[in-house]
Amino acid sequence: MNTESTVSGSHARPPEDATTLVRRFAAAGASRYDALVALGELSPDTALPALRRGLRDDDWHVRHWCAIALDQLADADALADLIDLLDDPHYKVRLWAVHSLACDHCKPGVEAPCDIVPLLIERAERDEHPRVRKMATVMLAHQLIDERALSLLRRKASRTDPGDDPKLRMHARQGLERYREAGLG
Repeated sequence: MNTESTVSGSHARPPEDATTLVRRFAAAGASRYDALVALGELSPDTALPALRRGLRDDDWHVRHWCAIALDQLADADALADLIDLLDDPHYKVRLWAVHSLACDHCKPGVEAPCDIVPLLIERAERDEHPRVRKMATVMLAHQLIDERALSLLRRKASRTDPGDDPKLRMHARQGLERYREAGLG
């Protein structure tokens, strides 16, 4: 008796386990995206332990893609693990740690494990890479409302902040308008 599943006349491969999928983040090309999609189809109880282990992997690609996956598939413990990645040596890992910590749009009901506003302000002001500074500013402008971010947004909206580009100023201005509408600033 044939126990393999058949789909359209061909044999379907059994689903990969979460650890194998996370290991695929080390490979180049479409395999990473395919692994990301497959992890999203697993239950959180199955995927999260492997993703959390992946955040500590030696390969920055694995840490990067695990941080991306945790934007949509996270719990408070996984978000707490992302905090350490704010100091990762690779900027793409830091960028996605910032995004995944701050973006609650994709994770309704999952609370950040700590007060992330000071962490985002620090990244927006001091990160060595402009894309990380921009992501932190965008998250403060569009995802959160906290009066502690006002002085940063004002400074980023002005032309006097060295090293900031016009798009970053636009996001800071939009954030200030959003804060004004919320009764701040």
